[in-house]
Amino acid sequence: MFILSAMTKQFLGGMKWTGLSSLIVTVVQLLQFAILARLLSPTDFGLMGMLMVVIIFAQVFMDMGISSALVYKQEVTKNQLSSLYWLNLLAGVVVFIVVLGISPLIASFYNEPRLTELLVYIAFIFLISPIGQQFQFLLQKELKFNQLARVEVSSIVFGSFIAVVLAFMEFGVWALVWGQIITAIVKAIMFFIIGWNTWRPSFHFRFNDLDGFLSFGMFQMGSRTVNYFASNIDYLLIGRFLGTEALGIYSIAYQLIVIPVTKINPIITKVAFPVFSLNQNDNSQIVKGFLQMTKMLAIVSFPILVGLMATAEVLVPVVFGEKWNASIPVIQILCILGILRVLMNPNGSVLLAKGRADLGFIWDMFVAVFNGIIIWLVVKDGINAVALAYVTVSFVNFILGRKLLHYVIGLTNRAYFGTLAKPTLINILMGLIVYGIYRLANIMTMDASWFLLVVLVVFGIGVYVVLFWIIDRAAITQVKNVLRRKK
Repeated sequence: MFILSAMTKQFLGGMKWTGLSSLIVTVVQLLQFAILARLLSPTDFGLMGMLMVVIIFAQVFMDMGISSALVYKQEVTKNQLSSLYWLNLLAGVVVFIVVLGISPLIASFYNEPRLTELLVYIAFIFLISPIGQQFQFLLQKELKFNQLARVEVSSIVFGSFIAVVLAFMEFGVWALVWGQIITAIVKAIMFFIIGWNTWRPSFHFRFNDLDGFLSFGMFQMGSRTVNYFASNIDYLLIGRFLGTEALGIYSIAYQLIVIPVTKINPIITKVAFPVFSLNQNDNSQIVKGFLQMTKMLAIVSFPILVGLMATAEVLVPVVFGEKWNASIPVIQILCILGILRVLMNPNGSVLLAKGRADLGFIWDMFVAVFNGIIIWLVVKDGINAVALAYVTVSFVNFILGRKLLHYVIGLTNRAYFGTLAKPTLINILMGLIVYGIYRLANIMTMDASWFLLVVLVVFGIGVYVVLFWIIDRAAITQVKNVLRRKK
């Protein structure tokens, strides 16, 4: 038995669709990313990086943590859903007005007057998104990942297409802005149509209906707020002290690491939260599921990040152009951050499933303060120093996460690190071999080219498969047996 027969079927059913959508979305976004990097300047990406700080922060308050409460609570009445729907719409309007009101202050903070006009357009995302937001999380709660996948793919493909077209038409940063807006519009409309055909909110609103949801949501919103600062303090401080060009270079490196992580991790973690919630009273089964989830994430994500680290000196000039070469050391440092994030990301699913959003809030608060202080102390030393500081803080966060999960579900270090031992060894060996081949090519005076990049990638994949077959053949057999199971 893989984990638990019921949980296995639930995981596999969801992972089939989230995996397919994540694969398509990752390919589309990386392709868009490579094209836009050729067409736009570091300053354009720096401006968009400043805008993304605002977008992510505003979305925390727009959601109010209610989405997680909806998934966590197993019994929700129609009146409660209606009250929550109108509350989400109201929150979107409030956030829209606030962003418009403080846009001059944001522009002044960054000393970047162009942000004032850009934020007027970006603010409309907060009016649009709540229209379909509740329907999105109801689909997740009901494990309807096939519909979630269709919406995710459609919105990203359409938004990316618009961004690339506008970039070719020399719209500059506006190509990135309109790409974000169109993605939000398509996603909201599609979720609204799907949701409206299955359930329609009535004109009902009572504060009593919000009992339990707001208390859970406030902790979750608090956790997301401090996690936001912990995750975006680098963008805030680089933009403030080093300017748009430095932020653009840092952003291209950060996004190259984050896109695979944020698209691959949810293949499992998006499914894990509702499935763990259904089994929230059985710690032993959650531990088994968590360990299996961790190993699957390591098998899939580690080789991508280790491969990026080993090939960055070829990949950047070939794919993005030599104007981005300053991002190479940042990419190599942040690959370590990506690995730590892969391992830390599933922690939240466990805490929410156990109803311990309060612990998540306290934990994230400590990390946010620690992260902010360390990065503030080093930001004037440049983006490489910021990247190193970020990795250091994340390692401390990783260690704290092990302690927290031991307290909540009894997960032992021996079981956890034992699960990761073989995938870690395999990826270290693969990375060293691929980088060794690159250095040999460099000694032979081979210039960075598509041919060399393809050789490194293909050879890396081959080495990874062979090493896995030699060192952890049982994992391959186990995955094959799971994939053969009927849904």
